[in-house]
Amino acid sequence: MPYIKDENNRRKELRDGDVAKTAGELNYQIFTHVKYDNFNKDIIKTYIKNFIGDKPNYQKYNDMTGAVDRCCIEILRRLKTKQNVDGIIDVIIDILASYDDEIGLYEDKKIIENGDV
Repeated sequence: MPYIKDENNRRKELRDGDVAKTAGELNYQIFTHVKYDNFNKDIIKTYIKNFIGDKPNYQKYNDMTGAVDRCCIEILRRLKTKQNVDGIIDVIIDILASYDDEIGLYEDKKIIENGDV
């Protein structure tokens, strides 16, 4: 779990919806939303969409999938006894899976541009 120092109010900015600049910040946004707010899948989708940005690349997709996956593990580890998170985890995993086609299309485009491995 990333620990965002509260320098220059960065934690507040992320909680208020500022675009996450790193995978750690994305993880922090999702985790704090689940822990403190009434869970809203559209907010999670917005965090992810904003993180990926208008010009996605391999690094962004890779960082996003890793951050979301690790966040789910941390939610289960830290919050399972405090709140019912099973349904929340299912929704977050569904959001993550919804990117499979988009990532696949990106990979196909890059194979055409750069050749296959």
